[in-house]
Amino acid sequence: MIDEADLDGLLQETGRGDAHAFRLLYDAVSPRLMAVAYRLLNDRQQAEDVVQETMIAAWRSGTDYDSRRSQAATWLIAITRYRALDLIRKHGRQREILREGQHDVRRVLGHDKPQPEGDPVAPEMADRLRYCFGEISRDQAGCIQLAYTEGLTLREIAEKLERPISTIKSWMRRGLQKLRECVEL
Repeated sequence: MIDEADLDGLLQETGRGDAHAFRLLYDAVSPRLMAVAYRLLNDRQQAEDVVQETMIAAWRSGTDYDSRRSQAATWLIAITRYRALDLIRKHGRQREILREGQHDVRRVLGHDKPQPEGDPVAPEMADRLRYCFGEISRDQAGCIQLAYTEGLTLREIAEKLERPISTIKSWMRRGLQKLRECVEL
């Protein structure tokens, strides 16, 4: 068990680019950060993304931490809390964008068009894809839709959804992996 003084040192070392200190810090605080994020968001994937963003902030700004003002865990929990609250505030706007994206995905998959006669595979595959899109999160489906039907880059998606590119990459990777697994069943 790492005490608070050790966390202070690990946070400072992490800010200086020490990968070993980062691993130790992550292992020590990520369960607490995850609990805070999940309690606010009630969504495991979003909570994981917020924790990831918090740890990236620790990596980039750990040297800005001042142990005279707060404890390391308190500083990291505050970052987690603020990022989760930002996500909650932005989520209403994001839901609208993703809801629009879901309509386009249905159109692309042929949900609102008759399927060609004589092609028995097309309706079956379209049904399967529609089902699989329903099995992934709205965030993941929205990112995939923006990338594949609107041709947006990851950076453009991040700007449109007002999220870090690392979060967009994570949503895309997880969403595509889940779609692949679902379609192959």
